[in-house]
Amino acid sequence: MKRLPWILVASGLSFSFALLGCNGDDDNDGVGDETTGDGDGDPTGDGDGDPGDCADPNDTDAIVPISGNITTDTTWTCDNVYLLTPDTLVTVDGAVLTIEAGTMIKGTLGTALIVEKNARIEANGSADAPIVFTSNEASPAPGDWGGLVLLGEADSNCGDACQAEGFPIPPTYGGADDSHNCGTLAYVRVEYAGFAISEGNELNGITFYACGSQTTVHHVQSHMGLDDGIEMFGGTFDADHLVVTGANDDSLDVDQGFRGTLQHVFIHQNSGIGDNCYEISNQGVDFTATPLTSPIFCNNTCIGSGASGDKSKGLTVKEGTEGQWYASIVSNATNEAALLADEPTYAVANGGGIAIQNSIFFGNGATPFVSGADSFDNAGWEAWVMDAANANLTSDPGLGNSWGSPNAMPSGDVAGNGTVGAGCEATNYIGAVDPAGEDWTQAGWINYTP
Repeated sequence: MKRLPWILVASGLSFSFALLGCNGDDDNDGVGDETTGDGDGDPTGDGDGDPGDCADPNDTDAIVPISGNITTDTTWTCDNVYLLTPDTLVTVDGAVLTIEAGTMIKGTLGTALIVEKNARIEANGSADAPIVFTSNEASPAPGDWGGLVLLGEADSNCGDACQAEGFPIPPTYGGADDSHNCGTLAYVRVEYAGFAISEGNELNGITFYACGSQTTVHHVQSHMGLDDGIEMFGGTFDADHLVVTGANDDSLDVDQGFRGTLQHVFIHQNSGIGDNCYEISNQGVDFTATPLTSPIFCNNTCIGSGASGDKSKGLTVKEGTEGQWYASIVSNATNEAALLADEPTYAVANGGGIAIQNSIFFGNGATPFVSGADSFDNAGWEAWVMDAANANLTSDPGLGNSWGSPNAMPSGDVAGNGTVGAGCEATNYIGAVDPAGEDWTQAGWINYTP
């Protein structure tokens, strides 16, 4: 269905959804016309994403403004810098957006990139040529632009026509296709996102709405977001080698029936702001809504805000959620390392729906285990987590906590028993980084700039 131009004013921002062509874009496909005539959307003709062929991010002649929705298969190439023009929510609708390795996309105030349920994004970067979504400001800051939103048709416990949060007119997500494919994010970094549409109504760095098991996500960073770093609303995909740094709210927010496995995840909170490393919930209206949120976390490392933080916590489980943590580290949280929020979640934990095993809790707040359940006081919750059968430790993993220059490579004893959870790759160490291997968290595709 053709979308007609319209203007919406919300909280002082004008959001323009107009079918406007880019400069030099005669066919309205969302990119400048190619010169080779080969139909692949690659003006250079080689389509290889070689970093040597990629544009200088500061070259104004390389800028291709994007102001219209993308309704035909389109390729963005690394010899251009794609600029989302102000107050434009660019939607990929009924098409595949392919982004070449090394490509930079710059956002401005009021912009975001949304991939609809009937569309797909194929963003395949590489270690030496990541795909970067960033701010167009000379001095970037959280909330400079919206972020990346993927909408899918996997099962979510809010139904098959759930409304995405953070939008003036919300797109929908959810369905019955647990294998739905939202596309690929590989070696992708999203920075300085999360602008507020209205008070308390911000977009996240990356939001996955009901993306299914065919979705591919690995080597992805969300950096300096104004709200959550990465949030999953339902869905069934797995992901690995994720980095979330400097999220103003939660680093990983998982809810509405998400049932994937996340392995090798590194979280580093800002020293002054940040809430949960993990906020795991089921559904605020109906705590028993199915499918229950039931993520599996393996070989994760969370470094909290430390003494200068405010809300910083390790993990919060609430609203009757399930969840499993194996071979993971929670350290340096300002407050609790683990919060059991309510009685329904206690019931799930007591019934075996929550597992926290072979993990390390070190250097967190004065009361590291806090319970809001009637059946467990703080001491009871701590005893449950630290039961000998869980093999959890309080030893120093030897991590560097300096904001802006973290060190996720353990120097302490993190041998532990490795992972034991279903769906996890077998390891013989605790935390995101193998102390006997390569520190993947120091790779060039990652940005730690405060």
